[in-house]
This record gives sequence, structure tokens and C-alpha cells, in this order.
Amino acid sequence: MLQLTSTNDRRGAETFAGQLADELRRRSFDVTTAALGPSSSSEPLPFVVLGPGRTHPRTWMALVGAARAHDVIVAHGGPSLQPAAAVAALTRRPFIYRNIGDPAFWGGVRGADLRIGGPLRRAAAVMALYGDASEYLTERYRLDRNRVVVSTNAVDVDRFRRRTSSDRVAARVELGVEGDDPVVGYLGALSAEKCPGLAVDVVERVPGARLLLAGDGPLRPELETRAASSAWAVRLVGSVADPARFLDALDAVIIPSRTEGVPGTLLEAALVGVPVVATDVGGVREVVDRVGGGVVVPSGDVGALVDATESVLARPEAFVADQSEVVARHGMVAIADDWARVLRRVVR
Repeated sequence: MLQLTSTNDRRGAETFAGQLADELRRRSFDVTTAALGPSSSSEPLPFVVLGPGRTHPRTWMALVGAARAHDVIVAHGGPSLQPAAAVAALTRRPFIYRNIGDPAFWGGVRGADLRIGGPLRRAAAVMALYGDASEYLTERYRLDRNRVVVSTNAVDVDRFRRRTSSDRVAARVELGVEGDDPVVGYLGALSAEKCPGLAVDVVERVPGARLLLAGDGPLRPELETRAASSAWAVRLVGSVADPARFLDALDAVIIPSRTEGVPGTLLEAALVGVPVVATDVGGVREVVDRVGGGVVVPSGDVGALVDATESVLARPEAFVADQSEVVARHGMVAIADDWARVLRRVVR
């Protein structure tokens, strides 16, 4: 199996690909994970980098050679869809596409039926993150229902364990949080579609609360300016090497995005035992309805985010997820079962 990702950055889709590869190797699958371009991070994932970028001739030469050495190609996310479909046709290999976000959010772009639908209709299988995504992909792009499989996001159940009160105290000390003020955390890209500025808006309206923003991205300078005027109510901590430890310090996690698939932060917080306040986008509500662990509010509604955050901070024990359900539904062992079945069927 040849997995293709856009880069080898430590982002959601790439992290999932790495974890899936590890689990499938334990089941005797031969897996290569390759990035179409290099990471800009100082700590990239240990993938094969095929070339300077997905349009570079050197990348394509390496991609063709890699495809010929494997039985099946898996494309993780939109940027790898067209390259995977093209090289699969050229080398006569089947390919599988994994949906990583909300397909309805991107389905309205010009030429979507040609740019997205065309390659999808040639896929041997399409892995959708949640039920509504499966329905949308099937209807929007006229896919064969027998080729669309719902297989959700996974979480590293060994890395993210239920925290204790002493874990919370120690993590807050490490992050420089003094006293016992409620701390809300944001963990993700500092980019427009993730709406981290809404997290700042919310905390500014919740008396006594503080906000820790973990991550990096194009909105960082703007957020640093806002944090500088907040008198420590808001602080940026940059990219974190140990997200589990960051979550240990929090009283609530906020996910204010205008688009998501099934965010890894939602699952990680559920395992650690930190309540989540999230917008009703992608598969977020589907996850929370099944495993608990938070409150879901309409996207873009700052007032609803504030009310939900205050409720969660007032009674955090009422919003703790069912850990056993998270493991059963989102542990990589269970997710890899789905993938093993699909891979064997596709190769046959």
C-alpha cells in the first residue's frame, strides 16, 4: 500500500496516515507513506518526500515509480486526490480516497464536479469520515454507494490517557498558569477556517477565564497583538510537542471552526477527560452525540459559544466523555479493521 499525503507536516491527516501505517504493518501489510512535498516544520513526520511539490516533474517521476512498486494507492485529502487518480490510471493500480474534512464545505467551488467528482468516480473505494459526509459525497458526485465506506478519525489511545487532579496541577505549573483561574484551550492551526479569533472573543466575555492558544499559522501575528493587550487573559504557546500534556492543564477546550471533519482535538480531549465546546460543523455533533464530552453550538454564534463555555466551566464533571466508547469507536485498532477489509477487497 502506498499512502499519499500533501506534505509530511504534523497535521491531522498526516498524523492519521502515520498511525494507520503502523497498525497495518502489525498486521503484515507492507506500507509506504509518501509526501508530495516537504514540510515547513522543524519536526516533520518521517515520510518519504517524493519531490519539491505535487506539480514538479521530479515529484511525478518518483510518484510513478512508487506506484508501480505497490498494489494499491491511498490518497489522504484533497491535495493528493488528483495526483493519486492520475498515477493510478497510468500505472493501472486501484486507488482509495480518504475524505479528511467536510465535503459540503468544499463542494460548492467552481468546477468541483470535474476536479473532485471525476477522480472520485474512478476510485475503487472512498472512505468517508462520518455518515453525512458519505451521503453528501454519494449524492453530489454520483458515486456508487457500494464503494463508499464510513470510517471515522482515530486517536492514539495509549498516548491520551484520562488525567488526574495532580496531572492538571503539574501541567498548569509547566505552562506558567498561576492560581486556579479557569483555563480554556485552543489546539489547532491558527488559520481562517479554524476561527481561533472566536476563542479570544469568547474568553473576553467569560469573567475570570484565561485562554491558551496552541498551534501556528497565518493568523498568529494578529492573535499575538490581541494577546498583548489582554493582560495575560490570552496567551499563545506555539506548537506543542506533547498535546496530551497541554490538554492536562485545561478546564475546557474550544473548537470554534467554520469547517471540520472529525477533529482530532475533539477525540483527544474526550480521552483525557476535558470537556469540549465546539461548533456544529462536519462530524462534530455525530461524535459528541455518541461519546458525550461536550456541548455543540451553531457555527459563528459567539453568544452560544459563551453560554456553553460558562456552563462547561461551572459543571465540568457533567461533560466528561465516555472513555470506553471513544476507544471502541475511535481507537486505531478498530479503524484499522475497516481499512484492512477495504484494502483486501480492493486488491482482489
